[in-house]
Amino acid sequence: MYDAYEALPILEKLPLQIESIAAYDEHLLVGTQQGHLLMYSVLQGASSSSADTSLSSRCEVHLLRSNKYFAKKPIQQLAVVPEHQILISLSDYLVSVHDLTVFNFPVITSLNKSKGATCFSLDVKRQTSLTGEISVAVRLCVVVKKKLQLFYWKNREFRELGPDLSVSDTPRTIGWCRETLCLGFKGEYCLLKLEGEQRDLFPTGKQPEPLVCALQGDRFALGRDEQTIMIDIDGNPCTKYTLTWSERPTLLVEDSPYILGVLTSCIEIRAAEPRLLVQRLELPRARYMTSVISKNGQIYVASPSHVWCLHLVPVHLQLPRLLEDKHFQLAIQLANLSNEPQDIRSQQVQHIQSLFAFNLFQKHNFDESLQLFFKLATDPSYVIGLFPDLLPVEFRKKVEYPEAVPVLQGRDLDLAVLALIKYLTEVRNDLMSQNVKTGTNIMDVSSSLKLRRQLLEIVDTTLLKCYLLTNDALVASLLRLRDNHCHLAESERALKRHHKHAELIILYQTRGLHRKALELLRRHANSAEDFGSPLAHHDRTVQYLQHLGSEQTDLIFDFASWVIQSHPEDGLKIFIEDLPEVEELPRAKVYDFLYKNHRSLALPYLEHVVYEWQDSNALFHNALAVLYKDKILRLEKHLQEDNNDPAIKCEYQDSKAKLRSFLEISRHCSPEAILVQFPYDCLFEERAILLGKVGRHEQALSIYTNILKDLPAAIEYCNICYQSDSSANKEVYFYFLKLLLRPDDAVKIPGLAYPTEELHQRKPDVERALETLDRFPSRIDPIKTLHILPATIPLSELKRFLQRSLESFASQRRELQLLRGLLYAEHLQVHEQRIECQNQKVVITESNICHVCKKRFGNQSAFVRCSSGEIVHFSCQEKLI
Repeated sequence: MYDAYEALPILEKLPLQIESIAAYDEHLLVGTQQGHLLMYSVLQGASSSSADTSLSSRCEVHLLRSNKYFAKKPIQQLAVVPEHQILISLSDYLVSVHDLTVFNFPVITSLNKSKGATCFSLDVKRQTSLTGEISVAVRLCVVVKKKLQLFYWKNREFRELGPDLSVSDTPRTIGWCRETLCLGFKGEYCLLKLEGEQRDLFPTGKQPEPLVCALQGDRFALGRDEQTIMIDIDGNPCTKYTLTWSERPTLLVEDSPYILGVLTSCIEIRAAEPRLLVQRLELPRARYMTSVISKNGQIYVASPSHVWCLHLVPVHLQLPRLLEDKHFQLAIQLANLSNEPQDIRSQQVQHIQSLFAFNLFQKHNFDESLQLFFKLATDPSYVIGLFPDLLPVEFRKKVEYPEAVPVLQGRDLDLAVLALIKYLTEVRNDLMSQNVKTGTNIMDVSSSLKLRRQLLEIVDTTLLKCYLLTNDALVASLLRLRDNHCHLAESERALKRHHKHAELIILYQTRGLHRKALELLRRHANSAEDFGSPLAHHDRTVQYLQHLGSEQTDLIFDFASWVIQSHPEDGLKIFIEDLPEVEELPRAKVYDFLYKNHRSLALPYLEHVVYEWQDSNALFHNALAVLYKDKILRLEKHLQEDNNDPAIKCEYQDSKAKLRSFLEISRHCSPEAILVQFPYDCLFEERAILLGKVGRHEQALSIYTNILKDLPAAIEYCNICYQSDSSANKEVYFYFLKLLLRPDDAVKIPGLAYPTEELHQRKPDVERALETLDRFPSRIDPIKTLHILPATIPLSELKRFLQRSLESFASQRRELQLLRGLLYAEHLQVHEQRIECQNQKVVITESNICHVCKKRFGNQSAFVRCSSGEIVHFSCQEKLI
């Protein structure tokens, strides 16, 4: 226990018997059994010496006024509302309202309806408006037998608030908070809402007399024998434990953070949070007690003949004892009541809260402790230093604690680390949102960017170590954060200590140390110790290289070569995966690298570039055709050496099909550039396709007819070319017909290996020519055809061809005539509309006004007639658009 209050005698051996008291500001009102009302001024006197710092200075008491005719019967209850300057009294079972401003306290009004009243309760609401004005609303509840009468104060009188509330018994005491009344009956308590809802609570205990005290924060304190139970306005308990007194109190008064109880033998002062007996004051026959309205730290206690004033001992004298006994919660509440300036008071409260947080940590209340540290914006280094082996030595030496830090082991350590993870996560989120707070425990935390980075580095590195101790699955998630600030060297040591090589690679990757990460991957790829781990083989290396991007091309080539040497398929994946980073690699450099160092992969790479990525670069299309050509020649050589290998045969046919298909569909290759690289003794069909792309149809058809001797293929070639959009290809059937009828005129390609049989020895293939004319009459020019046909051909053989040709020309002529007629009709229609518009007259007079500028047209005005018929100035027409 310690001294929280000093009891100073105010009135001694009063000749009148005290029945009730009330106090406000510096005034004390005393109601007596004889009906007298006394009003005193109570001023705390100055100490006798300037060196005297004790609290024993006495109070100066003066009787300001009295009225011995105030009431004919004992004054049972008094209440004051100083803002309205009214005194409310209960005497002779009647409630009256008196004027405080007049000497003899005249009656303003008596509530005749309240005859038979046994007690009353006030509800005073003080509100401050935005302009600083204070408004006070007063409500009154009067107990009359089994009814509760409700009133409100307005225009210097109490008016009925609503209909009376009926209850089952006569309340012995009553408390009022907001819209809830707490009633104490003989033997039990209940809550009554103003709208009429009632809830029974619990019995009063062995002693039937109830005890109700309204507390701050919309709470009630209810007595049950030696215990006091605190509830909210809904009847729910507010505290885990009850407040226990030495004996049953008869009266309670709250003077935050203390609750004072009047016992038969003394006045007890206790704290509810935490539960603590603070002080006992031996005041003989004390029966009445009241606090001073709107003034903490001053309580009046009265016996039938004496009055004492309880003064709160100055806070700065109470705090050392509270801190010594580690009653931090109570110390914080008291520190907030200090008369010190706001900044000093805030620092004092924060210091106590920091000590409280440290004490909670010592008691192994880790979550509560670290949450309080977070609210105080304590430097994270201070908090991390409470844990073993988490803070670097250079930081740990700078941190000092009020007492020895507890040694954590086993389950306690696990629980503490989990609480630290939650704390560090909140600190990290706070720092990332730029809300860098300032703590006073260790160092002044400024909001500078440099310090913010340092804090984030400490927090993230510690989080990494905590995850390694509790849940190592979260390590990778932390390291993958773009904004992670883990200290490189410290994190590297921690990961190596726990053999977290995969996570170490992530750390290197996020810091741009790609070569270091890849070297680590290479060491572990084929290690027997890592068999079955994520780092085994080359999959992880391939994934890493795929995500490097175009800035690291040389590094990719270095490690891709290593992968390709042992696993070509995996190496190829580095360059052909459908990922943004892979697609953005410089394709020319990649192709050059593969062609020079790993030529077998150049072809599948270009196939992916052309077919999957739809690249239109002519360089890649030309290179792909050449690679196909080289592969075919290489396979052809193998076939000559081993003609019985079915796999080579199949691959050879497949490669030729790919080349032909590519040459037919590719629109971006350069045929001339490819032709110069093609051999002259093979790949004739492929050469014909290329010749056709450059419009050298006679040479292409000469290959089909004279070298390949494949007339169906030649006709198919003609069909493909004719159906294209180019007008230059429309003569292709005539070229084919010419080769059939005049083989001597065939255009030879220099260097091409023609058959030993000379072309001039070949006879015209009239039969095939007539068949072609019969199949495609509309695709061959009849005039040119007649010039090259032999004169020996009977006209009857040409009848069908000529008829079909004439029909085709006639159809084309009719289409042209019809189109001409439609165009002429459209021309006439437009001409008529023009004449109609020209014939319309526009008359402008002085009364005409421009619809845009609202001005009249002058003699020299230029104007425009709009399509809507409106006339506007020429300069105003743009405003209509």
